Amino acid sequence: MIVKWLGHSCFHILGENGRSILMDPFNEDEVGYPMPKMDVDIVTISHDHLDHNNVDAAGEGPDVIFGPGEYTSYDMILRGIESYHDEKKGKIRGENTIFCFELDGVRVCHLGDLGHVLSKAQIAEIGPVDLLFIPVGGRFTIDATNAEKVMKQLQPKVTVPMHYRTKALAFELGPVDDFLKGKVGVTAQEKLQMTGKDLSGECRVVLLSCPAAEGQVNR
Repeated sequence: MIVKWLGHSCFHILGENGRSILMDPFNEDEVGYPMPKMDVDIVTISHDHLDHNNVDAAGEGPDVIFGPGEYTSYDMILRGIESYHDEKKGKIRGENTIFCFELDGVRVCHLGDLGHVLSKAQIAEIGPVDLLFIPVGGRFTIDATNAEKVMKQLQPKVTVPMHYRTKALAFELGPVDDFLKGKVGVTAQEKLQMTGKDLSGECRVVLLSCPAAEGQVNR
């Protein structure tokens, strides 16, 4: 699979068989920089906020996966796991859905706007994770400290941080640097290529780059 970060919490994943998945596409007026338009097979939406639910960016007629439950789409099984956008069980910012699926032998987990450390029940429901997308910027989600705790709870092979401050972001979040402290050899890369055969070795953090998020693309 090839993974690209489109900014904020949005990722595009392209499988070896051509299957394409878009996760948490954002409204560019809300986030502050362009959201590319594309045609994909599946789009997952963790919650109904403007910086995560721009389904129109996913093209004509994708399967839209929203909310907790088990879904079958294009011969893939996707699981939505109930969680919350805050530490008060959703009383402040509402509910959030964690999405898990397997593609090219890689077990993927996107935490959306998770606002709390995970319960034992949630950890069990998520199961083994190879590739984890985790918010780290705080304020509206878990911060760097709690992101570290969640990462240790799930023990993924590869962790990709998301939902943090960038030069072009229209609102304030904490920087990714807080999460990266003490982590050796992490450099930004344009894309992540991996299959289930690439999962041996120590767990690692991968920082993906997005030129638009850094203000390098003209609007």
